[in-house]
Amino acid sequence: MVRSTERTLTVLAGIMSLLALADGVLHFALDFVLFRGNIFGAFGPRELPLALNQLFALNLVGYVVLVLVLWFAAPRLGGSSWLVNVLFMIYIALVVAGWLRLGAPNPMGLGYLSKGLELVLVLVALARIWIALSAPRGMPRVAPQAR
Repeated sequence: MVRSTERTLTVLAGIMSLLALADGVLHFALDFVLFRGNIFGAFGPRELPLALNQLFALNLVGYVVLVLVLWFAAPRLGGSSWLVNVLFMIYIALVVAGWLRLGAPNPMGLGYLSKGLELVLVLVALARIWIALSAPRGMPRVAPQAR
């Protein structure tokens, strides 16, 4: 039972990683679709703290950092490693809030695709928290197992 739960949590961590990186790459690709590859230059609407093209690039960086935290820092957090899943959900909430603030743009259907990835990512994070918190005592909670 314990081994099966650990394996399930590790598989879900892998799924979270793939979804997060896919969403980050999708946002990064929008720099090329909308801004012709202008990644860090001052270009794009200024309704947010940074230009939109800069936020797209930073979105990928944010997801890479979260994935690294999931695999390398969360195992060291022990029983508090579920907080990493909460960090994912907070990050996604901020991304969605920014998207809504801009009027929920959907260039080439990529806005809705991104939000779909983020929704599934939140559901997987919630599943990891639920499985981990219902796991038997003494078992590592939520953190993926290093192999």
